[in-house]
Amino acid sequence: MDDTVAVIGAGIVGTCTALELLRAGYRVEIYDSGGPGSGASFGNAGLISPDSVLPAAMPGTLQKVPGWLLDGRSGPLSIDPRYLAKAAPWLARFVGASRAAKIPALSTALRALHRDSFDLYRDLLGVGDTADLLRRNGQIQVWHAGDPTTPLMRHLWAEHGVATEPLDADALRQLVPDLAPEFSEGQFFPDNGMTVNPARLVETLFGKVVEAGGILHRERVMKLIPDEVGPWRILTNLGDRRAGKIVVTGGAWSKTLLAPLGIAPPLDTERGYHVMFSASGIDLRLPMVHRGFGIGITPMEHGLRVTGRVEIAGLEKAPDERQSEIVLAHARRLFPTLDTEARSVWMGFRPSMPDSLPVIDRVARHPGLFMAFGHGHFGMTAAPATARAVRSMVRGNTPQIDLVPYALSRF
Repeated sequence: MDDTVAVIGAGIVGTCTALELLRAGYRVEIYDSGGPGSGASFGNAGLISPDSVLPAAMPGTLQKVPGWLLDGRSGPLSIDPRYLAKAAPWLARFVGASRAAKIPALSTALRALHRDSFDLYRDLLGVGDTADLLRRNGQIQVWHAGDPTTPLMRHLWAEHGVATEPLDADALRQLVPDLAPEFSEGQFFPDNGMTVNPARLVETLFGKVVEAGGILHRERVMKLIPDEVGPWRILTNLGDRRAGKIVVTGGAWSKTLLAPLGIAPPLDTERGYHVMFSASGIDLRLPMVHRGFGIGITPMEHGLRVTGRVEIAGLEKAPDERQSEIVLAHARRLFPTLDTEARSVWMGFRPSMPDSLPVIDRVARHPGLFMAFGHGHFGMTAAPATARAVRSMVRGNTPQIDLVPYALSRF
């Protein structure tokens, strides 16, 4: 089994990684107890944003947090008081990453990871499946007038050559006729887009993994054990397996898996919610984001999806249906005529690093161990570039993008 690469996790990042490694000639086995796309990849907003260059924490975040917490129904963030002590180190780093001096480097690293996402997806999917699953039809962003970070946002867009078109009230109404009148300005990003179904995107990619010879183990990996004279041992709930190399793409569970090896990334989970409307009655043809509310609205093949909330409460707490009610309230405010009768809710775990950059790295003291997790809100966008970078690392080649900004040693 020395020639086998085990990919731990079959979300969008793990699936893209497995496919890249198979096409590079490796034998690949994938481990995921829930199967392909059963985690955060299942229910996210489906946004694919090459022009996404803004980290989650921007200057002024520290001043906003108290207000968000005091008014939990209008801001994008809530923190379970019982989890606050565990979350405090992550939150401190999150606030630290919002300092103005940090933003340019973070923005550059995001741009490098995101800019070629559509082209890389086309390489993985082929032309036919790309046309079926992806839409590069643009995105709309709206936000509250007077947002103090607007000048910095515009500067970063210009710095990275992001194409944008300002939208006044009339232009917004032409694109989104059902939008409430109180939202009167926004920005159009013509080079961004979406997938019509995130789960089907992962399933389609995984079908190509299987066609290329990839093997799926529907097993929960419980421990990774290095062996100085042989391959890695992989202890699962169903067996004791072997692999020559390991790639950890376990999303929010990566930290727990790495802990016995003495690896402690500052990874936590931003619990996110979606409300799905099967018959919304809304005329929305492009995905839309409201930055202040922290929600995305995406017209998918199976209905209108509204995603949002950042709930800091860990992996163990049961979903809090009140969070989805807040998402619903924001959707109603944006679209007063929204038909909310036929709807369903979902909660998933965004694996998030405090500076908005994932970990894409090798572990020097454990040869053959690689990491690719922590993509937060950008997993659908960054997955194909991450996968290509991992392929280069596993092969011992120089990746096409500089991986220093994503190294775990930055912490």
